[in-house]
Amino acid sequence: MEQPDGDRKKIARAGDEPVARSSATWPDLTGIHAFLIEDNSDTRTMVSEVLIHCGAMVTVYQSADQALADLGEFVPTLFICDLSMPGLDGLQFLRRMRQLPPERGSRIPAIAITAYYEEFAAAAAMEAGFNAYMTKPIRLDELARLVGDLARNASPDR
Repeated sequence: MEQPDGDRKKIARAGDEPVARSSATWPDLTGIHAFLIEDNSDTRTMVSEVLIHCGAMVTVYQSADQALADLGEFVPTLFICDLSMPGLDGLQFLRRMRQLPPERGSRIPAIAITAYYEEFAAAAAMEAGFNAYMTKPIRLDELARLVGDLARNASPDR
């Protein structure tokens, strides 16, 4: 696994670290490329390690602005995005994504993750275009299954 370049990002691919995978517990996420946008380093580490364990490739960002800058170079299978971040927050990020043409990523499935439990936060996430909403602390097994489900059901032209 490559270490982050300053505060930029890290890209990890399945197979970078040998980890035993039990198909009964964890889904096979091989072929899925997730953009993980999260300002909390502990959450970034936990989520990325689980997805890599399941076979996904993960590109990690500390800010939504960084992810937007990379969209010209990479088009992920799925976004996992914190709602509350400094600068461009998760809601603003996804609203911008949903305004792009399909070939640029407007239909990429997105999962909101947040520490906010209030119903208005879930409603705001869905209104912004997120496909799913999870509160912290995240159940990593549920997140991995949700990533697999959303990626499999994604529109082929994204």
